[in-house]
Amino acid sequence: MAKPVDVSGTLDELDHPLRADIDEVRALVMGINPDISEQWKWNAPTFSYGGDYLFTFHLRPTDYLHLVVHHPDAPSVASELLEGDYKDGRRMIFLRGHDDVQARRDELERVIRELVRRTRER
Repeated sequence: MAKPVDVSGTLDELDHPLRADIDEVRALVMGINPDISEQWKWNAPTFSYGGDYLFTFHLRPTDYLHLVVHHPDAPSVASELLEGDYKDGRRMIFLRGHDDVQARRDELERVIRELVRRTRER
């Protein structure tokens, strides 16, 4: 069995220019529910709850945060944060720098709480 990857340590090695914003989003998500888990999957921090993936950071962009929302209910959650309508059900969130993370923090928290609630109700 493979040893779990230390997410913070791996992010340290990447030296991403938006690391402070990445960590802020990570802390926000982990504070929503103690049963949300974080792991290194698909070469990035990935969050899940109750067997459903919530989202994964896409770390290639260095001038904005790109979150790929995988949750099966993402297409039916109404939010100005969620962009795209992909056949596989993915949605995207783009946060364009620290000020945008701050301005959209409450809505990001609301979306994640909604996805967690929908998982619990299934």
